[in-house]
Amino acid sequence: MSPAWLALPVAAVFVLPWVLDFLRSSWLPLAATVVTLAVLLGAAVVVVRRLGASYRREALLRAGLDRLDPKRFEELAAELLRRDGFRKVRVVGGSGDRGIDVLGVAPDGSPYAVQCKYYTRPLGPGGVRDFVGALHAAPYKDHQGVLVTSHYLSTQAADTAREHVIVIDRDRLADWLLGVYRLGPGRSSMPWLARLRRSRTPAVEAP
Repeated sequence: MSPAWLALPVAAVFVLPWVLDFLRSSWLPLAATVVTLAVLLGAAVVVVRRLGASYRREALLRAGLDRLDPKRFEELAAELLRRDGFRKVRVVGGSGDRGIDVLGVAPDGSPYAVQCKYYTRPLGPGGVRDFVGALHAAPYKDHQGVLVTSHYLSTQAADTAREHVIVIDRDRLADWLLGVYRLGPGRSSMPWLARLRRSRTPAVEAP
C-alpha cells in the first residue's frame, strides 16, 4: 500500500473528532433554521391559497355568475372567447344543437365547440359522455371540445372529461374572468402567484 493511502486513516483519526464536535455544536441552530423555514413556507402557501380563493370569489361575484340563467351563461362564454381573440363566435344553443352551445374559431384557425352547463350541483359523467359523443359526430368531429360549467365535476366525470375535452369548472372560470387563463393554442394557467394580481379586465355583468 502506498504511503498516501496509509496517511488517510491517520488523517481520519484527527479529523473525525473535529467533525463530530462541529455537528454537535451546530445541529440545534441548523434544525431550528430548517423548522422556521418550513413554517414560513407553509404559512406562505396558506396565504397564497386564501388570496387566490378571495380573488376568484370576487371575479365570480362581479360577473354575477350565481344570478345568471343558462342562456346568459352561454353568452358569457361567448364574450370570453371573443376577448381571447376568437373569430366567428356565435351562440348556437337550442333544440337540435346536439349539446353544443357556442362555436368559435381560435386565432390559429382551429374550430372550437363549447358546451355550457349552468349547474348548482356537480356535473356527473353522463353529461360528459353525451358531449364527447357529440364531438365524435358530424359536424363537430374536427372541433376542439370545451366544457364550461358554473359548478364542478364529479370525480368520475372529471376523469372522463380529462381524456377528451378542455374543462373549465368554477375555479378555472374565475381565472378566465380574471384574465390569468386564456383559451386557445398555447394556453396555460399562469403560475399561482400570477392569479393573485387584481385584474382590471372588465367583467361581464349580469343583466
